[in-house]
Amino acid sequence: MSSSHSVTKFGDLRSVDGVGERPGPMLPGGLGEPSELKTPITLDSMKPKRHASINELGRRITLLCSNQSSLKLVFALALVISSFTAMAQQKKSSFADLTKRFGEWRAFQRPKLIDGVPDYSAPAMSAQHRELAAYQRRLAAIDTSGWPINQQVDWHVVRAEMNGLDFDHRVLRPWANNPAFYVTVFLDRSDQPAREGPHAYGAVETWKDTFPLAAERAAEMHAALRIIPKLLEQARKNLVGNGRDLWIYGTSEVRDQSSSLTRLASLIGDTSAELKSDIALAKEATDQFIGWLEAQAPSKTAPSGIGVENYDWYLKNVQLVPYTWQQEVALMESELARAYAFLALEEEKNKSLPQQSVVGS
Repeated sequence: MSSSHSVTKFGDLRSVDGVGERPGPMLPGGLGEPSELKTPITLDSMKPKRHASINELGRRITLLCSNQSSLKLVFALALVISSFTAMAQQKKSSFADLTKRFGEWRAFQRPKLIDGVPDYSAPAMSAQHRELAAYQRRLAAIDTSGWPINQQVDWHVVRAEMNGLDFDHRVLRPWANNPAFYVTVFLDRSDQPAREGPHAYGAVETWKDTFPLAAERAAEMHAALRIIPKLLEQARKNLVGNGRDLWIYGTSEVRDQSSSLTRLASLIGDTSAELKSDIALAKEATDQFIGWLEAQAPSKTAPSGIGVENYDWYLKNVQLVPYTWQQEVALMESELARAYAFLALEEEKNKSLPQQSVVGS
């Protein structure tokens, strides 16, 4: 990606991206008035051939110099050309620039911690959304021209991640709308490389653990479990959304966390009194949170959908899918019709066979 002030027409030294054609600043002494020159010198007369180098352009300017006034013009033009030369010689962006930006981005993406508890309060989320634009600008400033395709793809993946956080702030706002966002204990493995759906930072993924736990892992689990009561207390202030379906579904996910904590306690057994206490406190806080969610449910009356326009934006800018919602619906309807057609063909082919009995489960 070129700088917003890169030269677009090398022969016309007045044309700069983002600025348009405009005359350069006039210097004292009548510089720029052709009447003072024996042979009028114009910028057009000094345009190099399509592939002429800056050295060749300098040689032509020197030959055109015939008096003191023209030397003033040449001096001014030399300053302009030297600035363009410096721009052209600037170091091109490298893949290392992208990996550095990516590391900074991932660190920024994590919420700020207060006494170990991630802060999803309204002021904290507003601040993160404001700061996101700066990371998007830094990414856009990376010039990927000349990069191999796989590295360009990585640039787009980082762009999609940033767009995803922007979408979370503008549309989804899971910390304010979805109780399931605050579920952080998982005994079962996700079918995705990373757990699907937005969740609060600091998840306890116990499916990969072997019990009894090693001392280091036990310390990690203790740190994660001890913040659950404070996180769920914060959630009561943060959850201000009115979407009913999301509220009801999210509450069921919180109930699953309560069951998971019961199972986790049995897995820990008597190997760690500290962890057993952590689990008991986390379960108590989870059960109290469930009661609060159920009490709030009757007041939640709004739809939970995001609308077609928002979904189309998400497909294009986050999932990087070249289809709209309507096109995806058409594709699925076509596949459904094809499935029905093949079912009808099979039924016709086997119509003379005995009717199959329905499977019991």
